[in-house]
Amino acid sequence: MIDAKSGLTGEYLDKIQKIIVVVLTWTMAAAVLLATIDLIYNLALYLISPPYAVLETDELLSTFGNILLVIMGVELLETFKTYKIEHNVNAQMVLLVALTAMARKVVILEPNSTSGIEILLGVAAVIIALSAGYYLVKKGKSDEEKQA
Repeated sequence: MIDAKSGLTGEYLDKIQKIIVVVLTWTMAAAVLLATIDLIYNLALYLISPPYAVLETDELLSTFGNILLVIMGVELLETFKTYKIEHNVNAQMVLLVALTAMARKVVILEPNSTSGIEILLGVAAVIIALSAGYYLVKKGKSDEEKQA
């Protein structure tokens, strides 16, 4: 039975939340593992296909994009691990993942695409905002450490 006075609702919600975090962590770990295997497989195919050991520009950009994707997954796994242990979200890590995602976006943009100046300005604005947020969070942490 759910009784507001005894707090059983909170206990059930905490258990459900813990289960969800574990499921998400394992799902993310599987996705990162598969992405890593796919990255290695595709890179091996690029290297053994004629012309041997030569990557075309689009292949190189795709590989860099996939590497950044794996890095983002690893950083998200670290965020899940931190949340599971400390029960709080590390804002600095989340901003770092977002910055990595924007770096990936810049890398995979087609150099000859007609994406327009609006998209480039939007990406630049997001990168500036995320960088400012990252700086402020990092500065706040260092100020807290100095006071401690």
